[in-house]
Parts: sequence; structure tokens; C-alpha cells
Amino acid sequence: MTRVWDTAGMVDSTRMPLTIELADAFWAPRQSQLADHTLDVLLERFESHGIIDSFRRLAPGSGLGERRGLWFSDSDVYKWLEAAAWAKRLDLVGEMVELVPLAAHPDGYLHTFYDVGPGSQPRYRDLTTSHEWYCGGHLAEAALAHNQVTGEGLLIDTACNWADHLCDTFGPGKDTRVDGHPEAELALARLAEHTGNERYLEQARWIIEQQLAAVGLSVDSVDLAGHAVKALYLASGIAEVARCTGEDRWRTCTERLFSTLVDQRSYPTGAVGGRWLDESVGKPFEMPDAMSYAESCAAVASTQFCRRVFDLNRDHRALDQIEVLLFNAVPCGVGADGESWFYSQPHAVTEIAPETNPWATPFGYGPQMLLDWFPPRRHRWFDVCCCPPNLARMFATVDQYVADLDHLGNLAIHLPVAARIGGAGWDVEVSGNYPAQGRVEVRVDASPPQGQLLVRTPGWAGGNGHVLLADSGALDLPVCDRWWETDARVEGAGGTVFLRRGPVVHCVEGIDLPGIDLRDLVVDPARPPGSAFSARAAGRRGKLHRPLPDPPASADTEPVGEVPTIPYHAWANRGLTTMRYRFRRA
Repeated sequence: MTRVWDTAGMVDSTRMPLTIELADAFWAPRQSQLADHTLDVLLERFESHGIIDSFRRLAPGSGLGERRGLWFSDSDVYKWLEAAAWAKRLDLVGEMVELVPLAAHPDGYLHTFYDVGPGSQPRYRDLTTSHEWYCGGHLAEAALAHNQVTGEGLLIDTACNWADHLCDTFGPGKDTRVDGHPEAELALARLAEHTGNERYLEQARWIIEQQLAAVGLSVDSVDLAGHAVKALYLASGIAEVARCTGEDRWRTCTERLFSTLVDQRSYPTGAVGGRWLDESVGKPFEMPDAMSYAESCAAVASTQFCRRVFDLNRDHRALDQIEVLLFNAVPCGVGADGESWFYSQPHAVTEIAPETNPWATPFGYGPQMLLDWFPPRRHRWFDVCCCPPNLARMFATVDQYVADLDHLGNLAIHLPVAARIGGAGWDVEVSGNYPAQGRVEVRVDASPPQGQLLVRTPGWAGGNGHVLLADSGALDLPVCDRWWETDARVEGAGGTVFLRRGPVVHCVEGIDLPGIDLRDLVVDPARPPGSAFSARAAGRRGKLHRPLPDPPASADTEPVGEVPTIPYHAWANRGLTTMRYRFRRA
């Protein structure tokens, strides 16, 4: 039973039951590919790397040998399990649903790397890097998904036993250390809502406060910084506590973190993470293009955080950011084949040249990443395989971002993609080809007596919220090619423009312009995009550094004809190529 606390802001109407079946040309095929292909591929890759065997070997009488896979790989299985549950691939998850409880200790502790017999490392030896709570948090999220889809309680019971163990072991007067990777906090808050157990919510609050106090911060002072995924998971935990308690301090903190995200830390694609060092958010406006880190997991985490912001305060800027993420950074993470992925998402590729480093060692993870990932391309697998299953659970839940019910029972459509929406007395069909085209038609076949239909008008289209549609109707959004610019405080962005069509950022791939260095392209924003490009004369090249001629020469350019652009999310599907989306003005 789900308990609702009698506190302002506690009711999460967005989690009232709606059935949303996508029928659009963008996300519906991606969800089908996930269910029909990608989930099987992920399972096969887990099998080949021994990650599933990590659980099998703990079953009674298994007789399996040493554990394979990295110490935090349990979390990847849980993310995959969550995705498979939402995608209703219950034929795939049956074994894992049985194996996970068998791996749990009688006191609720669960991890396949620590404390599993002779020769293994003891539990909780070093929480700064062990990811033990982190894995447990992903277990809880998988259990909640599986329970909502199937109604079965085995995984939920296991997750609650883990949460009870965490509360019994850590806290004031107990062990006061906290995990170095946030995730447990948001999961505990979600378990609290599901079970009505306020102990879980208080533990989530304590963990966050303890994490911040350890580095001299508090809910009143923390801002979005450091490791991008950790920062955004922490932000989601703060948002969950804010929603569950209604306390102003936590709400204000959530709003501050969100403002920092959208005003200082997000690429035009919605991606987050401008610094390779520590996979970090970076300083304000630190967003290099060619050396962007922009981890795919951060795109997932940002989308989830923005949804929590909207659940908390109905801030329509959060929906604008979600839309940018869902049509750019999130789908960019997965190749058209459904079985290759970006871990880090570059925002420009200037040269197709291999990275070399004679001082790199097998244990230097950062240098090895550069050697393996440059020139940039999607990969079929990673030793640290967090992104593929994280993207899978994001793809599997996109329909949950399309619409919800507000506290009055009104149906609010947030993403006007083609879909069938039902539940709570509503039966609505949305049709059209959004975001490729702006015409959106909505037909209401059934509605509750007092309910109203609301459709969001995006911020990019001049809107600031939802508009009321009486029964059935249509909305015409001005989807067209439009040049945008970035704040000049972003280094390299001053004097440049980029192209968006509705919410979709477009780029140019060098494979379409043989013989042209994309760094030489310039744009006249007054012209239609296809013919807006010209190229600076190649003859300007010479010495690396040289004086200007006297008097300075004008920047001669040569026409290059029609320049095809493609959505940023679709780049790198035709082989190695240079790429840019940001261009200097002519």
C-alpha cells in the first residue's frame, strides 16, 4: 500500500496510473528495438563477461568458480532488470528475480563482490569506492519497477530487507560513514513512498546531510558540482526528500540545483559534464565541444532529475529541458543498430586521428579511455558498462514522461508525440509527427466529468506552460529551422551559432563534405540553413602562429553549395567522421 503523508507537496499526482502507448516515429521504434533486440544483446554481453554468474555462484550448490566483472557490476544487472521490467520482457528477468534474493544475507546485506565467503573482501571496508549502497539503490529501483509491472513482491521484499539493514547499520550513534556514489538516497525515498515506512525517508535525509557535512556543505549551500552523475543523483535524492516532506529548505535547494543546471551547466543537447578530470560537471560555463565528457549516464540522470523538479513545483522550464534531453543527448547515446553506445558524447570532432600516449599504463583508466575512445565512435561494450543499461531503462520509461494527471485530475500532455493515453477516466489519442512537424491533433474519446485537457506549448515555441483544449482539437507548433546562439561566457561559443529544428539540434558530418575541413565552415544566419554555409579559404593556412597582414585582410570565403545537416542524435552511424554543430558567423 502506498501511504501519502499529510504534508504540503507530498502528493505526487504524476504517479497516478496512466497507460501511455507511444505511436510516434521517434520513440516508439526505439522502444520496440529496445524490447526486441537491445535487452537481449545486453543480457548476452553480461553473460559473456560473467556478470550474471556473479549471482549464480551464490545460489546453493552452484559450484561456480571465481567472480568475474568489476566490483560494482551488480548495479548494471539491476538497471537492466529495471529496463526489462518496464519493457515487459518478463521472459528475460525470471532467473534474475529468483537469483537476487538468493544472494542476500539473512540480515539483508546484498552484494556479490563483498562478504561472499573465503577470500572475498569484507563488507563496508571502504565506502568511498565500494559502491555497495549504490548497487543497493539500483536494486530498489528495479524492484519497484518489477512490482509495478507484475504485482509480485519478491524483489520488493529483498529491497526492503536491504533498506532495513542499511537503517540498522548506519546513522546517528551507529556507523556514520556514507557511500561515495549517491543513489541509495533517492531509492530509499521512493521505497518510503511505496511502503509508507517513514524510516526510509529519514535515512535518505540523514545520508544526504551527512554526505554534505563531510565536505563542509549543507542543503543550504550545496550546488551542482563535481562528478556529473554523482551530482545529479544527489540532486534527485534532494528533490525526492523535498517532495516527500514539503520542507522549504529542501525545495529551495532543488530549485537552486536546477537553475544551475539549465543556466550554467548544460550543452545545447542537454548533455552535462564539461570536464574529463573526474568526469566532472566543471566550472560555470565550462563546456568545451571537442573535449566534452558529457557522459550518457549524466544525460539519463539529468532527465530523471528534471522530471523530479517538475513533480515538485510544476516548473515548465523542467519540461523544456526534458524535451531537449529526450531528442538529443539521450538518444545520441545509442547507435542506430541498438547495440553500440557512447559513454562520453563529443560535441565536435575536428580530426580523425588516433590518440597516442607512450606513458599510458593498463591501470591508468583516464589515459586508457582516451586511447580507446579517440577518434570518437560508439562502442560495442565497455569494461565499465554503466551507460548501456542506464540508457536502456531511460528508453524503456520515455512514455512515462509524455503525460500525467495534475492534482485536480486534469490530463496534462507534456510531450505532444503520437500516443494513446488512458486511465482515470481518460481515453485520448494524440496524432502527428512531432518533433519533425508541428501539427499536433488530439482526440478525446472519453474524459472524467470534471477533467480538463491541457497540452504543453514548449518554451522554444514561445510558450510558458500548458494550453487548454476543449474536448478535441489541434495545436500548431512552429517547428522550423532556426539558428540559436550560446552565451559567450562558454569558451569558444562567442560569435557562433547552432541550428535547431524545434527541440532537435542539428550538426554537420564531414562524411557529407569530402575535402572540406569543418572548422573552415562559416554561416550567414540570414540565409536558409542549407545554403547558409560557406568556407574560409584554405589558403589562409600556414604557420601555426603568424602575424596579421598589414592592413588585415578580410575573411575571404568560398561558397560550398548545399550543406546537409542531420540531427545530432543520429551522428556517427555511418563510420568515423568529423562533426560540428557550432559554426562561426560569416
